[in-house]
Amino acid sequence: MPTQLHLNENTEIKLRVLVADPTVQMREIIRNILLHNIGIDEVADASDGEQVLEIFQNSPCDLLILDTAMRPLGGVELARRIRNNEEDINPFTPIIIISDHPQKNEVMGARDAGATEYLAKPLSAKILDLRIRALVQHPRPYIKSKSFFGPDRRRHIPNGTKNDERRVHTPNIVKEKT
Repeated sequence: MPTQLHLNENTEIKLRVLVADPTVQMREIIRNILLHNIGIDEVADASDGEQVLEIFQNSPCDLLILDTAMRPLGGVELARRIRNNEEDINPFTPIIIISDHPQKNEVMGARDAGATEYLAKPLSAKILDLRIRALVQHPRPYIKSKSFFGPDRRRHIPNGTKNDERRVHTPNIVKEKT
């Protein structure tokens, strides 16, 4: 199983994705989008965070799509545990958090937990496809500090413009061991 997300020559994404949502209908909708609209190879699904851990430990995935409403272990908390290496899951695994009712504090919590992306429902095939392709084609480096591990939060720095850098220190970029 590859550790890096990649595209083959036909631009179909060759990935194994794990979708976790508390509702069967939403898991089925996302599964259909991934398989039929985007061309993902394999999609597994789970109804809660604990099931995600069980599935992933038996068969690692290239991407996790986690809903915030799962109980007892929701997507944001699961992302935090994965990034902090509290689980037997590769902490470099890309994580997309999805939510029915996105609120500013939830979006910021997902970002601070190390989520790679955050998407509001209803999901469109086009947006999901664009986000997954961005993860594959333009992966962000991972940053490690005392209080954070996850993808670099900075994006879209235009060439030739001054970056209004808020960091005082140079980030500690961490690479995945292959």
